Amino acid sequence: MSFVNVSSNESDFVYTPPFTGVGVIVSTIILIPLAVFGTLANCLTIFVISTSPKLKSTFNYFILSLCVSDLVSALISPLFLYRRTWGFDNWEASDFLCKVFWGLDLWTSYITSTHILCFASLRYVSVQWPHRFNAIKPTQAKLVILVIYVITFLVGFLPFAIWFGASKRDRSSTLPNAKWPSCTLNIEWLPQFKLYTQLGYSLFFFLPIFLVILLSIGIVIKIFQMRRARKKMISKSANDGEVTVEKRRRRKEKQIILQLVLIVGSFLLGYTPHAVFHYWTVNVKAISYQQKVFDWWFGSVEYFCLRISECLNPVFYNLASSKMRKETTKTIHRIWKRTSCSAAITSQSNTMATNSSTSSPNNLQL
Repeated sequence: MSFVNVSSNESDFVYTPPFTGVGVIVSTIILIPLAVFGTLANCLTIFVISTSPKLKSTFNYFILSLCVSDLVSALISPLFLYRRTWGFDNWEASDFLCKVFWGLDLWTSYITSTHILCFASLRYVSVQWPHRFNAIKPTQAKLVILVIYVITFLVGFLPFAIWFGASKRDRSSTLPNAKWPSCTLNIEWLPQFKLYTQLGYSLFFFLPIFLVILLSIGIVIKIFQMRRARKKMISKSANDGEVTVEKRRRRKEKQIILQLVLIVGSFLLGYTPHAVFHYWTVNVKAISYQQKVFDWWFGSVEYFCLRISECLNPVFYNLASSKMRKETTKTIHRIWKRTSCSAAITSQSNTMATNSSTSSPNNLQL
């Protein structure tokens, strides 16, 4: 793609892309490393949880499922880079691939928001009613995850796969799609999309954010209430054993609070700008070139935030869980050891083959 002015034969309109080579370089430098890191980090977390018997818990099943969603999002992120840069005016890939990208993009976003809401809800139940939480079986968690995938596919993937597509955009038009990439919302679906952003985004983005914040506040309040009650009991008994147990409890509670803060913060970082941009770009006309440039950067930066958020998730899981850290460290050491052994065996085999070839009678010089 050439980033130069394009003049129309039918009018005096001169089209200039809303980005330059600098924008392409910046986007590439940010998104490609995030895509690689997100793919590797989520694959590692999925492998660790799947293979470790110590991590077979209700919470970790949701984390595993969330990592699968984030992995898919990382794998399709190069398509976003292409559609915002080289494919901005001419989407050379198929229309089907454009539809799949948009469907998967929203589907994984909805999966993430609902999983984090379920995760916060489980944390609240485990703190408020621990006996009820212990009654929750892994099969029930798997069933909930399956239901989430089906519902979010129906209300997320399907509408976007239908409404979005790849076509040449009229850059001289005052319609909203004049500022959008070639692979984007088809303008005939704009009324339905506007209504959808108000209802769907409110239900799957803003409502989960609100509920997760409320649940997190409730969890923190409950933890400190339990601490005060235990402190009174310990002060009366003055038992060294109870003091030791209390230290362990507090350490575990700190991990719970840390995990909530990190995941909620990551969620807000990624999905608030994402939802706000989609609502903004369909309701605000960008007529001047400066407005179109702002729209392009707004759309790019909100996606940067989304990718950073999804890359941080597996890091946060390990930071907030000592058990997860230990299992991840063991797995990395095991992989490294096997890789080193394989390299050593290969090197030894090559050396033996070379020595054998050198000492062969056929190689003697007469």
